[in-house]
Amino acid sequence: MITLKFLGTWLKIAAVAALVLVIEIAVIHSLWLFVLTAVPTVLIFVALSAAMWREWRTARRGDGAYSVQYIRYEQD
Repeated sequence: MITLKFLGTWLKIAAVAALVLVIEIAVIHSLWLFVLTAVPTVLIFVALSAAMWREWRTARRGDGAYSVQYIRYEQD
């Protein structure tokens, strides 16, 4: 189930990033200005993707923050 949630969220982020790039292409006609606006967009997308993948991987292994808190609560 977590894989489907991860995939759904990642597809939404990818769609927004693609939409932003299409808008940037349509509005900005200078190559250098486009590069200056597209690079941060791509870097933000890559950073969000990496953070989501790391969280997904942690949750799949079972050592996420929520499971650790739950185990500690049960042991007390």
